[in-house]
Amino acid sequence: MKFPPILQVLVAAALAWVLVTYFPIASFGGIIASYAIWLCVILGAFLLAFALNVFRKHETTFDPLDPSKAQKLVVTGAYRFTRNPMYLGMAILLVAWCLFLGDLISFVVLPLFVIVMNELQIKGEEAALAQKFGGDYVAYKRRVRRWI
Repeated sequence: MKFPPILQVLVAAALAWVLVTYFPIASFGGIIASYAIWLCVILGAFLLAFALNVFRKHETTFDPLDPSKAQKLVVTGAYRFTRNPMYLGMAILLVAWCLFLGDLISFVVLPLFVIVMNELQIKGEEAALAQKFGGDYVAYKRRVRRWI
């Protein structure tokens, strides 16, 4: 877990821009796209901020590079519905970026982002949290989905 999630988002955003710039396939735009962009920005930012605030209230770390520092298992707020609301918020912001870019090719980065995030970040976090919190974390994993 040496590749911070924010860098993963930025790389995905840059890749989307490259694809749209050099390999466009079907452009789109208009008022509906504009509203969808703002909806995704608001939803993604809210989800990120809300999830960070829950960690702050529980006085535990949200350091994505060292999940073993976690002092408490957080299962309230958005964590009742998704085990990774911060990463989901980042993915929604990435959707906003793809909408802003205005070409369907940009959306290729979304499944790539999810796959890379699962492999480079989430699986390591899950292993660290299972080791730290044992059966409580395993039960939480059974109740709550990884993304949505």
